[in-house]
Amino acid sequence: MTWRLVVVAAALLIGLSGQSPAADTYLKEELRIPLPAAGSHGLEALLVRSNEPERYPLAVPSHGSPRSPNDRPNMTAWSQAIELARRGWAAVVVMRRGYGGSGGAWAEGYGPCANPNYTEAGSAAAADLKAAISFLGSRPDIDPAHVIGIGVSAGGFATVALTADPPPGLVSAISFAGGRGSLRDGEVCREDRLIEAFRNFGKRSRIPMLWVYADNDHFFGPKPA
Repeated sequence: MTWRLVVVAAALLIGLSGQSPAADTYLKEELRIPLPAAGSHGLEALLVRSNEPERYPLAVPSHGSPRSPNDRPNMTAWSQAIELARRGWAAVVVMRRGYGGSGGAWAEGYGPCANPNYTEAGSAAAADLKAAISFLGSRPDIDPAHVIGIGVSAGGFATVALTADPPPGLVSAISFAGGRGSLRDGEVCREDRLIEAFRNFGKRSRIPMLWVYADNDHFFGPKPA
């Protein structure tokens, strides 16, 4: 699954033309998103947009979660946001608590594999995304009335959770292979609990969403979805 497909899907959902901006240069701004639970360091973030002085719709790509906890601190705000910026978006990649250089303790634990609480884990991840959207919505270069969430794996699950308690301006969301609880290929802790968590979020969500799953995905395939 390529990020170009993500961008096309985002444009279709929010109604943008998908045309690249005229500018050949882009603003790349490292940010710290304030969040009390993240302490003095806040949340690490990278904002990418065209260098033209305009108001841009906001895209919030959300990362997944590695199976090994030792890999979480090494994660970085990746550069695929440039694909969104090329098509007229301001894209902010937020490292949630416990990932990369963000402050605070990892907040997305779901408990033991035999008795996971996926709803609580998803809600914690969504809180970080909501804080970032709120913070950026006050900037003069951001159009707070046009926001889209785009997530992959655990980030897709967080994006679905975000739609259940959406910030103002969230108009659509895309989840690529959204899920939690994959300990090894083809195995998810209590799939019934994961489905239940999606059901809990779905009961409260009124935001249009696109879910994309692939048959060859070894983390979260289309069967339980």
